[in-house]
Amino acid sequence: MAVSFNQEKLYDGVDFLTISDSRFKTNYISVKFVTDISAKTASQNAVSASVISKSSADYPDISQLSKALSALYGASINKSVSKIGDSQVVSVSASCIADKYTFDGEKITEKLCDILIGCILRPDLEGEAFEPKKFALDKQELLDDIDAEINEKRSYALQRAGKKIFVGEPAEISSYGDREEAEKLTPESAYKQYRNLLETAEINIIFAGSGNPVCVKEKFAEAFGNLKRDFGKKSTTKRSALKSEVCNETEKLDIVQSKMVIAFKTDCNNPEALKMLNSIYGATPFSKLFENVREKMSLCYYCASRVDKHKGVLLVDSGVEHTNIEKAREAIIAQLKDIADGNFTDEDMQNSLLSIINGVKGFNDSGYAMAMWYFAQKYDGESYSPEEEIERISAVTREDIIAAAKSMKLDTVYVLTGKGEQ
Repeated sequence: MAVSFNQEKLYDGVDFLTISDSRFKTNYISVKFVTDISAKTASQNAVSASVISKSSADYPDISQLSKALSALYGASINKSVSKIGDSQVVSVSASCIADKYTFDGEKITEKLCDILIGCILRPDLEGEAFEPKKFALDKQELLDDIDAEINEKRSYALQRAGKKIFVGEPAEISSYGDREEAEKLTPESAYKQYRNLLETAEINIIFAGSGNPVCVKEKFAEAFGNLKRDFGKKSTTKRSALKSEVCNETEKLDIVQSKMVIAFKTDCNNPEALKMLNSIYGATPFSKLFENVREKMSLCYYCASRVDKHKGVLLVDSGVEHTNIEKAREAIIAQLKDIADGNFTDEDMQNSLLSIINGVKGFNDSGYAMAMWYFAQKYDGESYSPEEEIERISAVTREDIIAAAKSMKLDTVYVLTGKGEQ
């Protein structure tokens, strides 16, 4: 049986997505809240995801929830907080083995739905606030996550560079928010914002597996039908505008290895050409950045590129010796110009195509991966399969790649270096 995808509107701003494949041995259910990312609410949304994934009014203690999930053949509930363009995505997800693999055909998917719905719609409260003791632990967990980004200097450099690349745009905000706002969180303020998230966010309920999605849809339709909603508009992303002058920013910390992040901006509207460009430029072990800047020139400890099609940005992050910063900068920019001048081979194109196709095929390996694939398509207002994406990628020409490379304009150079360096 081939993978089948279906999307239905349950209520205004509430959609139910179904991905069915008989190969899957598990059922994956995810509820995703999509909202405009804001400095004031990002931390509140992040801590709320942690709170509701660990308890509910039905199971107020994490040990009780764990026991209930264990009884369902080791089912699990997890949370995640991420960012797509200018949007924050708060996810609470559950997974279990498919009903056809249980003893006596026990309907554990329905039972798991009830638990998940309880966590989302009936959290453990004390008045109009999250239960204080458990909230304090989740708040500290969030602060630790924020601190972890600072302590890992590569991610810290990317985060700090993002504030310069997307200055004045929602995308400059971390998916976790910042520490200053996180420290202000209270059980009352977080719950108030969580209620606002339930009422105003775009909600995507995703079922991916080999089971019958009808019972899942009916349970969520009934539960969310009683939810007070004031949905205004779908969260969207705007292309990041090119700065009138290149932003050159240097920050000094007590570090040994310097970090450099370079951002190019584009108005290219061919996402497949951007993927091929990115692969040839710096996303693979056979890319120009890896083979030339890292291996032949020995200018970087690491040097890799990634593309954000939503914001129209090609990003390069690297680890360099302080004395090599300027040489590495020039070499990184030169490699992109080389592609724009058409200096890449048919073998480069073929290797990049095979690499991308291999990655796209990987989305068929699990219900979770397929859920992520179709959710990303929905965010873009599209709905095409991994197989259709392979056809699009395969149609990219040399001229498309050259045009994508020529469209890139240098926007930001951020350097994180040691305090003792001159």
